[in-house]
Formats: sequence, structure tokens, C-alpha cells
Amino acid sequence: MIKEIVDMLTPRGKRSLFASIMGFTLYALSGTAMMVIALKAVEAIACGGTNVRLHWILLVSCLFIKGCSNIFADIKKHYAGFDIVFQIRKNIICRLKAFSLGFYTNERLGEISTIIHKDVDTMELIVGHVWTRMTADFIVSVVLFALLYIFNVRMALLMVSALPVALTFLALGLKKVAKLEQASGNDLADMASVFVEYVKGIPLLKAFSESRQFEKKIERATARFGKSSKATAKSRALVLAIYGLLIDMSLWMLLTIGIAFVLQGKLSMFTYVFFVIISREFYKPFLALETHWANYLKAADSFKRIKKIITAETVAEPAHPAHPANYAISFNNVSFAYEADGFSMNDISFHTPERTLTALVGKSGSGKTTVTNLLLRFWDVSGGTVRIGNTDIRDMRYDELLGTISIVMQNVQLFADTIERNIRIGKKHATTDEIIAAAKRARIHDFIMSLPNGYETQVGENGVGLSGGQKQRISIARAFLKNAPILLLDEITSNVDPINEALIQEAISELAKDRTVLIIAHHLSTIRSADQILVFQGGSIVQRGTHDELLLNKHGCYCKLWNAHENYGGLNRP
Repeated sequence: MIKEIVDMLTPRGKRSLFASIMGFTLYALSGTAMMVIALKAVEAIACGGTNVRLHWILLVSCLFIKGCSNIFADIKKHYAGFDIVFQIRKNIICRLKAFSLGFYTNERLGEISTIIHKDVDTMELIVGHVWTRMTADFIVSVVLFALLYIFNVRMALLMVSALPVALTFLALGLKKVAKLEQASGNDLADMASVFVEYVKGIPLLKAFSESRQFEKKIERATARFGKSSKATAKSRALVLAIYGLLIDMSLWMLLTIGIAFVLQGKLSMFTYVFFVIISREFYKPFLALETHWANYLKAADSFKRIKKIITAETVAEPAHPAHPANYAISFNNVSFAYEADGFSMNDISFHTPERTLTALVGKSGSGKTTVTNLLLRFWDVSGGTVRIGNTDIRDMRYDELLGTISIVMQNVQLFADTIERNIRIGKKHATTDEIIAAAKRARIHDFIMSLPNGYETQVGENGVGLSGGQKQRISIARAFLKNAPILLLDEITSNVDPINEALIQEAISELAKDRTVLIIAHHLSTIRSADQILVFQGGSIVQRGTHDELLLNKHGCYCKLWNAHENYGGLNRP
């Protein structure tokens, strides 16, 4: 894990990490040197000396070096911490776009949010705050032990007498705690996921306020996390308490046996005092090791979740990308299943010539949306091929594939930003004139200009403050701006008022001109002029043809759907 984290740092980040470690090492050694100089000054005075000017100069010099090195190391540690946070978040954000839609089905949004915020911040803690000081402290301990060993072998060995036992106990004890930490982290992710689901569902829960089912679900998730975190804290506290006692045993042996050596005349008082004072600096990283290790365990758990994202399989890119000669769409013997024993499609074949309109109809769950998802490579087929212009879409660069397709769906995704920036998603470097032209073609320009701030009007997340029809027309403006040769439509007029429906139909009619169009149809009356209608049932195409051709089969699935549509429409006519 340590090497993987270091490899994520930029060259500047690595230099900052190393510089911070060296700075903190110099800081600690300067402090130790000040204590040694002070002891030598006391010894000189005790021996009758009165000239301690040199000692005073050395103390001032060490103080200056200590202060400067501390400031330098503190600045550099933050550079290193910010560098790792930036690199991980950039890596995650870039990869999120490259995942298939199946990734977001299997991975909880609450867990992803926890990773991007909490877990990445933990990486800053370990790189910027833990590693720098911990490494510096251990370097200082090695240097001090080497010097003390040369100075007096017996006292140096006494100083580390119980240390191997303490470190062995800590390693074994915290190995057990690591398992509890992992369970607690998983419970935290579960709790976060439930809270995200709760927040998203507040409107529904308020409408059914008598039901406490979801509140109980939150209580259970919170209780599980509370129980696991308490067990973790209890186990860790016991291990660390015993470890601290063993470290104190080393100091106790140094103090007591050292006194015996002094009384026996085998050790001078100055040497004894020197070891007692310097040993505190030597023990410093070992006394703090419990904190460092606890942070390391937390970081290891966080990095495991981070790595789960940054190493997850993305949409495969071809080694030698191909480019379609035209924009006809073909499904050739396609089979696909979301999961074992779940919905599946078998032997789906159809061809949509370039610049024609093909409608997909059928009951909910029959496979219509799955066809569009496979064309977008939100999932890859398990058998057969999907082609654009006789080119397998798996042989196209993914960005090029998505660049050839515009999408206008029922559920419009708008961001908490200005209307202008929400439209600009269709074309990143579009000019203001291009955005206005797209809005006019989408029949939304007049509404935008009626707002106090026009195109700079802020909208809430998911278009809070706009009607369904207004959001749809902003989505259509994006498609006009993108100007892709293939258009995917989910019947978007099923939940809008008559005025918006008329405007949307006008905009869609213009948008569909000279494009290859696939439309998921719910209102069959809107697709009577389609060049081809595909009727889906249970993951298979059971009928195909034009509207008039399909109605000739009075017992066919399409005729039944049409009759049901007509009857439903008749019931709703004034």
C-alpha cells in the first residue's frame, strides 16, 4: 500500500514529502542537541567553569535551526498532503466517467460519496501528517541509539530491553483490531448509503408520514455502526494500554539499573542523567506508534475502498480504433443479461438505416431501454455485435461513440448551475450565439428571456424551480447544440401539459431531421409515421414493420397495444 500511495504523488509531491521528513528530522535533532548542550553547560559549571559563552551561542544557533526547520517541514507536509488528495480525486473523477452503467448499479452512491470525501481526506492525514513526523521520529531514534550505543553499550541495551516484546505484542494485537476496523468501516458505508437514500426519498416519506419503515432501517444501520465502532475502540484501547506499559518497562529498567550502576561506581552521574533525558527523545516514536498505527489502519481501510474504484474495470478501449463509414445502426444476434436468473435478451437482430426513424414499443420491462443502453455501451453485450455503420462499437473509441449520439430522455438531469451552463454541456466550447440558436430551435429561448437573469438564471439541482416541460426543452437544446448524427429519444411528452407537449413535439420534429433516430415510444400515436417499428416482449422482438403493416395482424402484440392505447386515449378525451 505504501508504495502505491507514493507512486500516486507527482514528482513535486514526492520532493515535498522527502523535504518535510528531513525538516522534521532536523527539528528533532536540534531539540536534542539543545538538551545535550545544556547538560554540558551544567557539567562545566559544576566543575568550576564560568565561561559558558560558547554554550549560549550554540543554544541560540540550535534554537534558530529548530524554528526554521519546523516552519519549512510544516509547509512541505501540506504540499505533499494536498498533492495526494488532488491526484486521487482527479483519478477517481476521470474514471467515474469511464465506468459502465453497471458499475453504478452495483456500487452504492453513498459509498462513492464517502470515498471521495472521507477516505481521500484520510490519505491526506497519513501522507501529510503521519508519514512525515513518524518517519522523521524514527530516523532520529536510529541516530540517537547509534550515538548512545557508542557512548555506553550497557545503558543503550537497557534502554531497548523490553522494546522487542512491546513491538511484537503491538503487531499481533493490532492485527486483530484491523479486522474490527474493516467491519466498522463497512457498517459506516452502509449507514451513509441509507442516509443518502433517505434524503433522496424525503418527498415520498413526507407523503406517507405514517410509515416508519425507513426510519427503522436508519436506526438499525446506525445501531450496527455504533456496536461495531465500540467493539473496535475497546479492543484497540486494551492493546495500546498494554503496549504503553511494556514501553514504560524499558524506561523503568533504564532508571533502576542505571541507579545501581551509579551507586556501584560503574557509571557517572552525568552519563546517567544524559541517558535519562535523551531516552525520552528515543522513546518518542515508539510511544506515538499507537497513534500512528491506528491512523495507518484507518488509512489502509480507506485506501482499500479508494483502490476499489481506481482499479475497477472500465469500458475497454480498442488498441486500433475504427471509425464508422455512416450512421446506420445494426444489432446482430445480440444477447445480454443484467445478472444471473434476471432479465435477459436473446438473439436480438435489427437494422436501422441511416437517417431513418425506428420506434421501440412494448410493455415496461420488455427490453426497449436495454437496447439504448447497449448502444451507448453502458453495458457490453454478452453475445453478438452492435454496429454503427458496419463498425463494431467496441472497436470505436468510447468518447467518439458517445460523441456520435445525442440523448433526450424522460428523466432530465440538470445541475445546480445557470441555464446557459446546463445547455453548454452539449458542446463545451460553444459560443453564446450557438447556445441561443439551440435554445430557439428547442422552443425554450422565449421562456429563458422572460426570467430576471435570462441565461444566467440559476436553477436548483435536477432543475428545481422548472417544470417538466421546461427541463425537457433545455435537454433538447443540449441535443441541438451537440448536433450528433444519431438521436436516442425516450417518449418525453407523457408527463407534460398540452402547451409544453406541442412545443416539445415541434422541437423534436426538427431535431430528428436528417438523423438516425431510435425512439422508445409510450404514446403510439406519435410514431405512426416511423420508418420501422420494433415490438418487444420478454426481451425478444416479436414483431417488426410499419404502423399500417403491424395493424394488419389483428391478433398481434402491436395491435393489442394500439387498441389499449386508443381505448385509454378515448377515456381521457373531453
